[in-house]
Amino acid sequence: LEQWYRKEGIEAFRDWLLEHYNVEVIWIEPAKHQPGDDASKEERKAYYQNPPAIPNLAKASEADAVYTALTHCALNEEDAVEYLKLITSKPLIGGRRSHHGLYFRWPKGMEYPWKDQKQRYGRAVFGCEMGGHHGGPIRFAKGQADHPIVKGLDSIVEHRLYDRGYKYKEVGDDVTVLIESVEGQPQVWTRINKDTKQRVFYLIHDPVDIQNIEVVRQMMARALFWVTEENEANYKKG
Repeated sequence: LEQWYRKEGIEAFRDWLLEHYNVEVIWIEPAKHQPGDDASKEERKAYYQNPPAIPNLAKASEADAVYTALTHCALNEEDAVEYLKLITSKPLIGGRRSHHGLYFRWPKGMEYPWKDQKQRYGRAVFGCEMGGHHGGPIRFAKGQADHPIVKGLDSIVEHRLYDRGYKYKEVGDDVTVLIESVEGQPQVWTRINKDTKQRVFYLIHDPVDIQNIEVVRQMMARALFWVTEENEANYKKG
């Protein structure tokens, strides 16, 4: 699921994944992107009052895992319900910004995990609540350089992020931070939801990083097999 204007970075990962692994990819994106900064007030109001559909969103239910980087777009009532099912039940990889910035239009009476605190789906789904921006270098969290998702990918912490890192208000006790900022803020992590046992992986890296840095793609591929509890070796080509 992807709608960034830099989606070519995710397209590059898709092509890389298909080149190196025996997998199938279902690509889904909104029919219309959210209005940009140059849009008129009327255009922006119309978009958020009547969000356009995401064609074939239900098809993602056929997938073994979901990658999403949807951000700063609005979901209509039907799509909001379908998206909630996907991100709370499927093995999940969250791309940069996927844990904040969505605008859900829920059906009246709809129940959802963060109903008492508007838009806190980041904490409910990904286990961390986004609390602002910051810059600076990154490092492996203590004791996590040998985690199977990042083991041997030492150079990943040497690359400067294309975009900024994040700060967090809180981190769930079922989150395992793999990469953090030098200030100790989570940037890449795994989560096994203590209630549902859903497996989640989140990475801070921008599509530009994914497109240009091999070790980021390798990390994402490993994460795909980690969330699905599959053996990566069984899917590698060659």
